[in-house]
Amino acid sequence: MTHLIRHEVDPADREWFDGCRLTQFQSLPLLPFEIVRALMLVLICAPRDPALMFLPAVWSIVALAMVEEIRRRKRAGQSASALMRFIAKAMIWRSFATSLLALVLVWSAPPERLSAVVLATVVIANIELFGQFTMPVEGLVSGLIATAGLALGLALRPDVDAGPVLAVLAVQALALHMKLFNLNYLYSTRRLRTRKLQTAHETIQLLLNQYDEHGSDWLVETDARGLIVNPSERLCRSTGLSAAELAGRKLVDLFVKGQELTALRSAAHRLKPFRDMSVTFRSDDGVRHWSISGCPMFTESGEHRGFRGFIRDVTQRRAAENRVRYLAHHDSLTGLANRGEFHARLEAMLARLKRDRSLALLLVDLDHFKTINDSMGHGIGDRVLIETARRLTEIGGPGSVAARLGGDGFAVILPRVTGGADARDKALGFVRGLSEPIAVEGRKVQVGASAGVAVAPADGCDSAHLMRAADLALYDAKANGRGSASLYHEGMQAELLERRNLEADLRVAFASGQFALHYQPLLRIENDAIAGFEALLRWNHPERGNVPPDVFIPIAEESGLIVQIGEWVLREAVAEAATWPDHLTVAVNVSAAQLRGGELLRQVVSALSTTGFDPRRLELEITETMLMEDSDEPLRLLHRLRALGVRIALDDFGTGYSSLNYLRSFPFDKIKIDRCFVTDIARNDESGAIVEAVLELAAKLNMQTIAEGVEDVAQLDSLRERGCEQVQGYLFSKALAANDLPIERTSPKQELPQPDIASISEGRRSLHAGATDAPRREGAAAR
Repeated sequence: MTHLIRHEVDPADREWFDGCRLTQFQSLPLLPFEIVRALMLVLICAPRDPALMFLPAVWSIVALAMVEEIRRRKRAGQSASALMRFIAKAMIWRSFATSLLALVLVWSAPPERLSAVVLATVVIANIELFGQFTMPVEGLVSGLIATAGLALGLALRPDVDAGPVLAVLAVQALALHMKLFNLNYLYSTRRLRTRKLQTAHETIQLLLNQYDEHGSDWLVETDARGLIVNPSERLCRSTGLSAAELAGRKLVDLFVKGQELTALRSAAHRLKPFRDMSVTFRSDDGVRHWSISGCPMFTESGEHRGFRGFIRDVTQRRAAENRVRYLAHHDSLTGLANRGEFHARLEAMLARLKRDRSLALLLVDLDHFKTINDSMGHGIGDRVLIETARRLTEIGGPGSVAARLGGDGFAVILPRVTGGADARDKALGFVRGLSEPIAVEGRKVQVGASAGVAVAPADGCDSAHLMRAADLALYDAKANGRGSASLYHEGMQAELLERRNLEADLRVAFASGQFALHYQPLLRIENDAIAGFEALLRWNHPERGNVPPDVFIPIAEESGLIVQIGEWVLREAVAEAATWPDHLTVAVNVSAAQLRGGELLRQVVSALSTTGFDPRRLELEITETMLMEDSDEPLRLLHRLRALGVRIALDDFGTGYSSLNYLRSFPFDKIKIDRCFVTDIARNDESGAIVEAVLELAAKLNMQTIAEGVEDVAQLDSLRERGCEQVQGYLFSKALAANDLPIERTSPKQELPQPDIASISEGRRSLHAGATDAPRREGAAAR
């Protein structure tokens, strides 16, 4: 039965447990008990032998001295564990004295008093159990020793049959064992379990207090009428009301009336647990969204006595959920509808479109956004996109739907148009609005836009066909020089296929050497001498014949071939010019793609170093549209080229937006007057005045001038009178093959390897779509 006295006590609780055992031991009134026992034994023994009266009295004095010693040690601050060890030892020694006392009394008791002595001894032993069961082992040993004295005293009497008596006493010892161990088990398990329950209760209470104080939820309790009881501190802080103001107030009165509150009332009336019921609380700090969970409480008789639950502030979570829902349908940067939302709304508007009504779909791409984004940074690029979105919404007006499809690609639905002409006019309004400079961080950024227009139901009755038609129209607008709007017509699919085939031929032409350079003479007006030549690219297609540059150059730019073609032109022109007399120059046109990212500098250095050509004889012609993105990078590149000795000419001067501004930004070596002014110079006073102003300005800025497109003597005379230095045009010569140039070569031409075209991207979206697919790019790479 040792399992009954083995108890797992936490080391931290050992002193507490010993204190409980000590308290239980001392709960027995030891002093009265010893006095009563002494009187009882005296009364039993006195009539026969008065001398035996002193033996219980002496024993009682010894027992009382032990009790007093325990009290003294306790007053001295001795620990409970040490006191229990002292008591255990004292009990053993006391048991020997008790056994001796029982032996003497039983052996000397007269027959008529024997049963009383035995009975008194047994009763006293059982009473002592109530002080000894907290120390079961010591109590059992003590009881056995005391019982042994009683048994020996009976065995020594001649008038007592020892056998039955010893058997009875053995049963008494066994009963004593069982009583001690079972009482100890009941007592110890009860105390230890109570301790665990108390600790758990304290822990739970602490956790609840901490939870209510610092947790994300807070407790709330109501009575059966829904009145708040015991309002927690968190509830007070969250509502901004004191405990006195909240106590006795209806909980539902705190919340904003509406469907949420109605749902909460309905859940509470069912008297069943509910979870995550949304409610809205309005305070001086604004509107807060709470989630409340609770369960009903009932009395033992089953009567409803209120609710207990938790409230959680979910304002931030609600805002995040709303943000997620918003982003599912809107572009995060511009706030416009995103691609999915746009297609859904387009389908819905097409489904509601009446037969006598028309709807226009515009696809809009920004013309120079990638250049701005790469050269000026994503921050400015984002500002441009945001401003573009604002303008689209403003220009579209009420009822229109604007969306960002990705990158710099946008779309607009115009629900009320009278036909194709009206739709195109409105699209041109968008193009003009987006072409206005955008002020960003004190700088004016010129972007521009192209638009493709399709009209439903004429160009398609569903979103897929309408998008394809608008995409083809957009591609047409961009192919025609950008900054315009094109209305879809059925021939655009064939045009796309033709451009796609032309691009494939263009790649083959570059790889198989179908390109050639022709050179148009540049003449000095003062002596009609050749000053140099302008290199012009020609493509002789084996089946198409001579393909005009204004046809294949835009395709080369769109496909990405222009960088490799431009490098070949530069290397070929420099290699050819290296065979000319030293006073002749060569002019080479440069594309915007070469100008970006320092690519042109690498190409020029490579061509010059390979051929040994004098950089002062090389003129690079750039158009002002290459500088329109208001970036310092092209100007820095031009300065580096000029530092090499290369001459920089501004082509098509006067046809752009801010030619004078570019003259101020960069000291060009030459200005080329556009042919549009030269054509009317002899007949139109305005053109003559413009040319004269340009020539005077160039003279003051120490810049050379050249006029292109001179085709008759009257134009030449007008230019000579106004002081133009150089001219070129059909009046003197068309562009000639290298072998037909009217010069004597000073050295043989150096053969140069062609640039590698294996790295040219085959994946440009616009021209590699299938013939039936829309050629639209998804926009610049999304950031």
